[in-house]
Amino acid sequence: MKRKLARPGVAALVGVAAALLGAGVAVATIPDANGTVHGCVKKNKGGVYVIDPSAGQSCGKDIPLDWNKAGATGAPGIAGPQGFGGFQGSAGSSGYEQQRDQETSDGSGNGSAEAACPSGKLAVAGGYELAYGVVPIRSAPASDGSGWVVHVTGTANSIFAAYAICATNGGS
Repeated sequence: MKRKLARPGVAALVGVAAALLGAGVAVATIPDANGTVHGCVKKNKGGVYVIDPSAGQSCGKDIPLDWNKAGATGAPGIAGPQGFGGFQGSAGSSGYEQQRDQETSDGSGNGSAEAACPSGKLAVAGGYELAYGVVPIRSAPASDGSGWVVHVTGTANSIFAAYAICATNGGS
């Protein structure tokens, strides 16, 4: 025995409604092109719901309400107070120059070099240049700051050098 749908029109109506509902959601523009979200507040219950005016939706008798709507540009504020003056800094260094002292390690591979700064100048930085097989033991300013001292060890009779960056210290 064959069965028949009792109401074939109801099934078709449900299908059409689902298709229309899907199409409506696909073209919804919430928020709108300006980024504004449109909605409504129910007068009697205070409930809020969102609408899409571009799809012909309106609030009817409810109260319209918009979110994220850009307002007019406000007036510029008044200028702030003048800041406090800075402290006087010390005079900087001047008379930059580089000094170099090249030496040769002794027969046991040890040696030292001191790149001395000219009178009136102090070492503000320093360093060394080493031949293969020689390693630094110490690289530091001279105890009175007048140059840069390098102590090395390694291969006998190897050339190495100490460098000093010297400047007149205007702050002392």
